[in-house]
Amino acid sequence: MQHHAFTTRYNGRARVLHNIVGVSLPVTPGEAQTQQVKPRSYLAIWDTGATHSAITKRVVDDLGLKPTGVRETRHADGKSLNNTYLVNILLPNGVMVGNVRVTEVKLIPDDNTSDDKQPQLLIGMDIIGLGDFAVTNTDGKTTFSFRVPSVEEIDFIPDTQESNVTEGGNRKARRAFFAKKRRGLI
Repeated sequence: MQHHAFTTRYNGRARVLHNIVGVSLPVTPGEAQTQQVKPRSYLAIWDTGATHSAITKRVVDDLGLKPTGVRETRHADGKSLNNTYLVNILLPNGVMVGNVRVTEVKLIPDDNTSDDKQPQLLIGMDIIGLGDFAVTNTDGKTTFSFRVPSVEEIDFIPDTQESNVTEGGNRKARRAFFAKKRRGLI
């Protein structure tokens, strides 16, 4: 399997992780290679608190989607039953996630943004869970990176421990730490 990744950088601290993704009618990978599939572009927000991906009525109408079922959705106002649809989602890294069962929802509009720049898609853990997802905020600027497939576990503890011991630990603590590291215990 080929590896794919993308990184989105923001000029300051981002309150919402977003980028442009493509959405199309569902096609198989073989059909995608033999047919001209033209996904429509939409602003998407990435939400690790959402178990499933979702689209707005605008996407449903733009693509002429037909409901495939109903899903109970839990949200801030309680819960509701919402139509589901099958779509393909083209991520910024060129990966087409096929036959994604998305739920039609109303996304909370940003009052400071015009209607044509409102998010129309929510990427949930059904897609985020396919790869590695990282967010950093170095120098007051948010960087969001995603890769498919998952390649390795990301764990900040070993580097943090090493920095703490190197920068502030006494000689005995440093020696003990590096001895554990050489033995593969850290």
